[in-house]
Amino acid sequence: MSLSVGVLGAARIVKSALLEPAATLDGVEVIAVAARDTGRAVAFAAEHGIPRVLDSYDAVVDDPAVDAVYVPTPAALHGHWTRRAIEAGKHVLCEKPFTANADEAAAIAELAESSGLVVMEALHSRYHPMWARMSELIDSGVLGRIGTARAEFSTPHADTATDIRWQPDLGGGALMDLGVYPVRLLRHLFGEPEVTGAQIRDVDGVDGAVTARLAFAGGVSGEVVAIMEGGGGYAADLRVSGSAGTLYVRMPYHPYLYGELTLTTDSGVVVEQGDPRTTYSFQLEAFRDAVTDGAPNLTDAREATATMRVIDAVYRAGGLRPRAPLTP
Repeated sequence: MSLSVGVLGAARIVKSALLEPAATLDGVEVIAVAARDTGRAVAFAAEHGIPRVLDSYDAVVDDPAVDAVYVPTPAALHGHWTRRAIEAGKHVLCEKPFTANADEAAAIAELAESSGLVVMEALHSRYHPMWARMSELIDSGVLGRIGTARAEFSTPHADTATDIRWQPDLGGGALMDLGVYPVRLLRHLFGEPEVTGAQIRDVDGVDGAVTARLAFAGGVSGEVVAIMEGGGGYAADLRVSGSAGTLYVRMPYHPYLYGELTLTTDSGVVVEQGDPRTTYSFQLEAFRDAVTDGAPNLTDAREATATMRVIDAVYRAGGLRPRAPLTP
């Protein structure tokens, strides 16, 4: 069985997240695309060899030839189009963050579960083997009693006039765009946290920088940092400190790009490199297998809802409201 995918939009992420891995995986075919600007959709389809251009997102969702819908719209529209696709009987691969807020995510999770369809948040990092390796090391006890864990993802996005990341009505913000990764990583490693505090630099209603403090079971103190204000540098890492050692991971969100894991204990230093296969390839393979073979969906709507609860709590702790969903 070949999984036929329709795409809602011609966003830049479509190439790396869907088209490139689909070209190397058996059983996945991107067959249709629509965009708000039809001319852009036509050019995008011609550039990437997509056979059909449809005149609206609704046309893609309702197309009987489409088995699954990929949703790379602005975050505030994720919920609408995911719901619309489920109601049309389509499987969904929805970009992160899954929805505008946790309430919307929870409602979609209920709909997804009752539908029997595969609804997956495209938190691609979760599917890379390095995440399993990090969890294995944490659970092994090699670090002793863990005291602190700090995860950061920061990269400047300075074009505030046109970049949707700086538009709160579209679901923008450092926490939604970048912070979702370290939040999900710390949840993966330590379970569900309590948000104990947050500092947010508010730039006209958008979080330009976020530092959040989290408390996990077992006395683990966590910190999430996400910065998208211009002038700063790129940072993507994880540091876990325990009574018997430390774990430092470079590029945990894109481990195929110079990802490296360093374990330091009294026994010495162990360095491991990230698998060069892209996180997006692992993710699309997992999505295909979940649809065709019932394989595990590691980033299902319930998991996404739990992440959104943390994000909402950080916004409230830092003095901002959680994002609101949009209807086109």
